Amino acid sequence: MGAVVTKLLSLLPHKQEEKVMADIKVNKQQWDALSEQEQNAITDGLRSKGSLRDDDRIVGDPDVAAFDEKSQLGPMWWNPIGDICRAGCDTVAAGAAAWCTANTAGAGLLVCLAAAEAARQECRSHC
Repeated sequence: MGAVVTKLLSLLPHKQEEKVMADIKVNKQQWDALSEQEQNAITDGLRSKGSLRDDDRIVGDPDVAAFDEKSQLGPMWWNPIGDICRAGCDTVAAGAAAWCTANTAGAGLLVCLAAAEAARQECRSHC
């Protein structure tokens, strides 16, 4: 599903112009608390779902608020006046969140969901 959305998004003119690496920022303390193996698993999992491009990376940032069970993902709404790009970002993010839920737990789950949401916001900022 992620590959289909990625292909559709690549057909949009403004998406073809930009191929810039993005730093997907999550809380530094939470990210640094994970093992390198878990960080790599999260990065690879989100990349496999299309949430991260090959050149994107997840980085810890002390200015990003910690993500916890009370944190809410930003609204995933469809704007019929806007373009289909937002729907593609939201669809990819849903797949990434599902991957996080199925493949991580505890602190890893929180960081994975935070990274998926940050990647979704980065994607939507280009729509």
